[in-house]
Amino acid sequence: MKQRFITGTLLVIILGLLIYFGEGPLAFLFSGFCVLLASIASWEFSRMLYRDKPFSFFNYLAVLFTFGFALMNVIFFSQPSIYFQLILLYIIAMFLIYALLYVFSTNFTFKDFSNQILTVFYTSLGFIAFANLRILGIHFVIYLFLVAMLTDVFAYLIGVKFGKHRLAVKISPKKSVEGAIAGLVIGGSLSALYAYFFDFLELNLFLLLLISFSLSLISQIGDLIASKFKRENNIKDYSNIFPGHGGVLDRFDSSMFAAIFLMIFMMVI
Repeated sequence: MKQRFITGTLLVIILGLLIYFGEGPLAFLFSGFCVLLASIASWEFSRMLYRDKPFSFFNYLAVLFTFGFALMNVIFFSQPSIYFQLILLYIIAMFLIYALLYVFSTNFTFKDFSNQILTVFYTSLGFIAFANLRILGIHFVIYLFLVAMLTDVFAYLIGVKFGKHRLAVKISPKKSVEGAIAGLVIGGSLSALYAYFFDFLELNLFLLLLISFSLSLISQIGDLIASKFKRENNIKDYSNIFPGHGGVLDRFDSSMFAAIFLMIFMMVI
Protein backbone atom coordinates (compact mmCIF):
# COMPACT_ATOMS: atom_id res chain seq x y z
CA MET A 1 0.00 0.00 0.00
CA LYS A 2 2.87 2.39 0.82
CA GLN A 3 4.50 1.72 -2.54
CA ARG A 4 1.19 2.24 -4.31
CA PHE A 5 0.68 5.58 -2.53
CA ILE A 6 4.20 6.81 -3.33
CA THR A 7 3.95 5.80 -7.00
CA GLY A 8 0.49 7.32 -7.34
CA THR A 9 1.60 10.60 -5.76
CA LEU A 10 4.65 10.89 -8.02
CA LEU A 11 2.58 10.06 -11.08
CA VAL A 12 -0.02 12.73 -10.24
CA ILE A 13 2.70 15.35 -9.62
CA ILE A 14 4.59 14.60 -12.85
CA LEU A 15 1.43 14.39 -14.93
CA GLY A 16 0.08 17.56 -13.34
CA LEU A 17 3.26 19.52 -14.09
CA LEU A 18 3.34 18.30 -17.70
CA ILE A 19 -0.31 19.22 -18.19
CA TYR A 20 0.11 22.63 -16.57
CA PHE A 21 3.26 23.65 -18.47
CA GLY A 22 2.41 21.81 -21.70
CA GLU A 23 1.34 24.77 -23.80
CA GLY A 24 2.85 27.43 -26.02
CA PRO A 25 6.61 26.91 -26.56
CA LEU A 26 6.52 24.00 -24.07
CA ALA A 27 3.60 22.18 -25.71
CA PHE A 28 5.99 19.42 -26.72
CA LEU A 29 6.36 18.40 -23.05
CA PHE A 30 2.87 16.96 -22.71
CA SER A 31 2.55 15.94 -26.35
CA GLY A 32 5.89 14.15 -26.22
CA PHE A 33 4.87 12.44 -22.99
CA CYS A 34 1.69 11.19 -24.70
CA VAL A 35 3.75 9.78 -27.59
CA LEU A 36 6.01 8.05 -25.07
CA LEU A 37 3.03 6.60 -23.18
CA ALA A 38 1.50 5.32 -26.43
CA SER A 39 4.77 3.61 -27.34
CA ILE A 40 5.08 1.98 -23.91
CA ALA A 41 1.42 0.92 -24.09
CA SER A 42 2.12 -0.69 -27.46
CA TRP A 43 5.03 -2.62 -25.96
CA GLU A 44 2.83 -3.75 -23.06
CA PHE A 45 0.01 -4.87 -25.34
CA SER A 46 2.35 -6.72 -27.71
CA ARG A 47 4.04 -8.44 -24.80
CA MET A 48 0.64 -9.57 -23.53
CA LEU A 49 -0.44 -10.94 -26.91
CA TYR A 50 2.81 -12.88 -27.29
CA ARG A 51 3.49 -13.59 -23.62
CA ASP A 52 4.59 -17.17 -24.35
CA LYS A 53 7.01 -16.16 -27.11
CA PRO A 54 10.19 -14.05 -27.27
CA PHE A 55 9.66 -10.42 -28.28
CA SER A 56 10.17 -10.58 -32.04
CA PHE A 57 10.76 -8.25 -34.97
CA PHE A 58 7.00 -8.09 -35.57
CA ASN A 59 6.39 -6.86 -32.01
CA TYR A 60 9.03 -4.15 -32.34
CA LEU A 61 7.43 -3.17 -35.65
CA ALA A 62 4.09 -2.60 -33.89
CA VAL A 63 5.79 -0.37 -31.31
CA LEU A 64 7.55 1.54 -34.09
CA PHE A 65 4.32 2.05 -36.04
CA THR A 66 2.54 3.17 -32.86
CA PHE A 67 5.30 5.69 -32.12
CA GLY A 68 5.18 7.06 -35.68
CA PHE A 69 1.39 7.22 -35.79
CA ALA A 70 1.18 9.05 -32.44
CA LEU A 71 4.00 11.42 -33.36
CA MET A 72 2.49 12.36 -36.72
CA ASN A 73 -0.87 13.02 -35.13
CA VAL A 74 0.43 15.34 -32.41
CA ILE A 75 2.63 17.23 -34.87
CA PHE A 76 0.14 17.74 -37.70
CA PHE A 77 -3.24 17.72 -35.92
CA SER A 78 -3.30 21.53 -35.75
CA GLN A 79 -2.63 21.75 -39.52
CA PRO A 80 -5.93 20.56 -41.04
CA SER A 81 -4.84 21.41 -44.59
CA ILE A 82 -2.41 18.47 -44.63
CA TYR A 83 -3.35 16.45 -41.54
CA PHE A 84 -5.87 14.04 -43.04
CA GLN A 85 -3.82 13.42 -46.19
CA LEU A 86 -0.67 12.58 -44.20
CA ILE A 87 -2.49 10.33 -41.73
CA LEU A 88 -4.28 8.51 -44.54
CA LEU A 89 -0.96 7.96 -46.35
CA TYR A 90 0.61 6.67 -43.14
CA ILE A 91 -2.22 4.19 -42.54
CA ILE A 92 -2.11 2.99 -46.15
CA ALA A 93 1.67 2.52 -45.97
CA MET A 94 1.34 0.63 -42.69
CA PHE A 95 -1.32 -1.70 -44.10
CA LEU A 96 0.80 -2.24 -47.24
CA ILE A 97 3.86 -3.23 -45.20
CA TYR A 98 1.82 -5.64 -43.10
CA ALA A 99 0.19 -7.04 -46.25
CA LEU A 100 3.60 -7.71 -47.77
CA LEU A 101 4.73 -9.42 -44.58
CA TYR A 102 1.60 -11.54 -44.61
CA VAL A 103 2.21 -12.62 -48.22
CA PHE A 104 5.96 -13.21 -48.10
CA SER A 105 6.68 -14.21 -44.48
CA THR A 106 5.64 -17.71 -43.45
CA ASN A 107 5.95 -16.70 -39.78
CA PHE A 108 3.48 -13.82 -40.13
CA THR A 109 -0.02 -15.27 -39.88
CA PHE A 110 -3.49 -13.79 -40.21
CA LYS A 111 -3.67 -13.65 -36.41
CA ASP A 112 -0.40 -11.72 -36.32
CA PHE A 113 -1.76 -9.32 -38.95
CA SER A 114 -4.89 -8.55 -36.92
CA ASN A 115 -2.96 -8.37 -33.62
CA GLN A 116 -0.56 -5.81 -35.07
CA ILE A 117 -3.30 -3.55 -36.38
CA LEU A 118 -5.23 -3.80 -33.11
CA THR A 119 -2.08 -2.96 -31.14
CA VAL A 120 -1.30 0.18 -33.13
CA PHE A 121 -4.77 1.69 -32.95
CA TYR A 122 -5.80 0.51 -29.48
CA THR A 123 -2.66 1.85 -27.82
CA SER A 124 -2.29 5.12 -29.73
CA LEU A 125 -5.67 6.77 -30.30
CA GLY A 126 -6.37 7.59 -26.65
CA PHE A 127 -2.99 9.25 -26.09
CA ILE A 128 -3.28 11.13 -29.36
CA ALA A 129 -6.59 12.45 -28.05
CA PHE A 130 -4.96 13.50 -24.76
CA ALA A 131 -2.33 15.53 -26.60
CA ASN A 132 -4.79 17.20 -28.93
CA LEU A 133 -7.23 18.03 -26.14
CA ARG A 134 -4.38 19.78 -24.30
CA ILE A 135 -3.86 21.98 -27.35
CA LEU A 136 -7.48 23.11 -26.96
CA GLY A 137 -6.87 24.08 -23.33
CA ILE A 138 -5.87 22.75 -19.94
CA HIS A 139 -9.47 22.45 -18.73
CA PHE A 140 -10.29 19.85 -21.38
CA VAL A 141 -7.66 17.47 -20.02
CA ILE A 142 -8.52 18.13 -16.38
CA TYR A 143 -12.20 17.59 -17.15
CA LEU A 144 -11.45 14.33 -18.92
CA PHE A 145 -9.38 12.95 -16.06
CA LEU A 146 -12.00 14.12 -13.58
CA VAL A 147 -14.70 12.14 -15.38
CA ALA A 148 -12.60 8.95 -15.43
CA MET A 149 -11.27 9.33 -11.89
CA LEU A 150 -14.55 10.29 -10.20
CA THR A 151 -16.42 7.57 -12.06
CA ASP A 152 -13.90 4.99 -10.90
CA VAL A 153 -13.79 6.23 -7.29
CA PHE A 154 -17.54 6.37 -6.75
CA ALA A 155 -18.15 3.12 -8.62
CA TYR A 156 -15.72 1.46 -6.20
CA LEU A 157 -17.00 3.14 -3.01
CA ILE A 158 -20.69 2.57 -3.69
CA GLY A 159 -20.05 -0.85 -5.19
CA VAL A 160 -18.20 -2.08 -2.11
CA LYS A 161 -20.89 -0.86 0.27
CA PHE A 162 -24.11 -1.41 -1.67
CA GLY A 163 -23.22 -3.58 -4.66
CA LYS A 164 -25.36 -6.72 -4.86
CA HIS A 165 -25.69 -7.33 -8.59
CA ARG A 166 -22.50 -8.25 -10.46
CA LEU A 167 -21.87 -6.22 -13.60
CA ALA A 168 -19.55 -8.56 -15.53
CA VAL A 169 -18.65 -11.58 -13.42
CA LYS A 170 -16.39 -13.23 -15.98
CA ILE A 171 -14.45 -10.04 -16.69
CA SER A 172 -14.23 -8.16 -13.39
CA PRO A 173 -16.00 -10.02 -10.53
CA LYS A 174 -15.81 -7.10 -8.07
CA LYS A 175 -17.66 -4.60 -10.26
CA SER A 176 -21.37 -4.17 -9.57
CA VAL A 177 -24.34 -2.65 -11.36
CA GLU A 178 -24.97 -0.37 -8.37
CA GLY A 179 -21.38 0.84 -8.45
CA ALA A 180 -21.47 1.45 -12.19
CA ILE A 181 -24.65 3.51 -11.90
CA ALA A 182 -23.27 5.50 -8.96
CA GLY A 183 -20.05 6.19 -10.84
CA LEU A 184 -22.03 7.31 -13.86
CA VAL A 185 -24.40 9.61 -11.96
CA ILE A 186 -22.06 11.07 -9.34
CA GLY A 187 -18.89 11.15 -11.42
CA GLY A 188 -20.73 12.54 -14.44
CA SER A 189 -22.59 15.16 -12.40
CA LEU A 190 -19.52 16.48 -10.57
CA SER A 191 -17.55 16.63 -13.82
CA ALA A 192 -20.41 18.48 -15.52
CA LEU A 193 -20.39 21.04 -12.70
CA TYR A 194 -16.66 21.58 -13.25
CA ALA A 195 -17.27 22.17 -16.96
CA TYR A 196 -20.22 24.45 -16.20
CA PHE A 197 -18.23 26.52 -13.70
CA PHE A 198 -15.27 27.12 -16.03
CA ASP A 199 -17.47 27.24 -19.16
CA PHE A 200 -14.73 26.03 -21.53
CA LEU A 201 -17.20 23.89 -23.52
CA GLU A 202 -19.66 26.80 -23.79
CA LEU A 203 -22.72 24.57 -23.45
CA ASN A 204 -25.77 24.64 -21.21
CA LEU A 205 -25.95 22.44 -18.13
CA PHE A 206 -28.23 19.87 -19.75
CA LEU A 207 -25.80 19.23 -22.61
CA LEU A 208 -22.86 19.18 -20.20
CA LEU A 209 -24.61 16.51 -18.14
CA LEU A 210 -25.35 14.51 -21.28
CA ILE A 211 -21.74 14.64 -22.44
CA SER A 212 -20.36 13.92 -18.97
CA PHE A 213 -22.65 10.90 -18.51
CA SER A 214 -21.59 9.65 -21.95
CA LEU A 215 -17.91 10.05 -21.09
CA SER A 216 -18.46 8.28 -17.78
CA LEU A 217 -20.18 5.37 -19.50
CA ILE A 218 -17.46 5.14 -22.15
CA SER A 219 -14.72 5.21 -19.52
CA GLN A 220 -16.34 2.24 -17.77
CA ILE A 221 -16.59 0.37 -21.06
CA GLY A 222 -12.92 1.08 -21.71
CA ASP A 223 -12.03 -0.29 -18.29
CA LEU A 224 -14.01 -3.48 -18.93
CA ILE A 225 -12.41 -3.98 -22.34
CA ALA A 226 -8.93 -3.69 -20.85
CA SER A 227 -9.92 -6.10 -18.07
CA LYS A 228 -11.22 -8.64 -20.58
CA PHE A 229 -7.99 -8.45 -22.57
CA LYS A 230 -6.05 -9.24 -19.40
CA ARG A 231 -8.38 -12.00 -18.27
CA GLU A 232 -8.34 -13.73 -21.65
CA ASN A 233 -4.55 -13.64 -21.61
CA ASN A 234 -4.23 -14.66 -17.95
CA ILE A 235 -2.32 -11.64 -16.68
CA LYS A 236 -2.98 -9.39 -13.70
CA ASP A 237 -1.26 -6.24 -14.96
CA TYR A 238 0.06 -5.18 -18.35
CA SER A 239 3.47 -4.40 -16.80
CA ASN A 240 5.04 -3.07 -13.62
CA ILE A 241 6.28 0.28 -14.89
CA PHE A 242 4.34 2.01 -12.12
CA PRO A 243 5.05 -0.13 -9.01
CA GLY A 244 1.84 -0.92 -7.20
CA HIS A 245 -0.26 0.40 -10.10
CA GLY A 246 0.75 -1.84 -13.00
CA GLY A 247 1.49 -0.47 -16.44
CA VAL A 248 0.47 2.41 -18.67
CA LEU A 249 -2.61 0.60 -19.93
CA ASP A 250 -3.63 -0.28 -16.36
CA ARG A 251 -3.59 3.39 -15.38
CA PHE A 252 -5.09 4.95 -18.50
CA ASP A 253 -7.44 2.24 -19.82
CA SER A 254 -10.68 4.06 -19.00
CA SER A 255 -9.57 7.63 -19.74
CA MET A 256 -8.16 6.56 -23.14
CA PHE A 257 -11.61 5.66 -24.44
CA ALA A 258 -13.22 8.77 -22.97
CA ALA A 259 -10.50 10.95 -24.54
CA ILE A 260 -11.26 9.61 -28.02
CA PHE A 261 -14.97 10.37 -27.61
CA LEU A 262 -14.30 13.90 -26.31
CA MET A 263 -11.84 14.64 -29.12
CA ILE A 264 -14.35 13.50 -31.75
CA PHE A 265 -17.03 15.62 -30.11
CA MET A 266 -14.78 18.70 -30.20
CA MET A 267 -13.99 18.08 -33.86
CA VAL A 268 -17.62 17.98 -34.96
CA ILE A 269 -19.14 20.83 -32.93
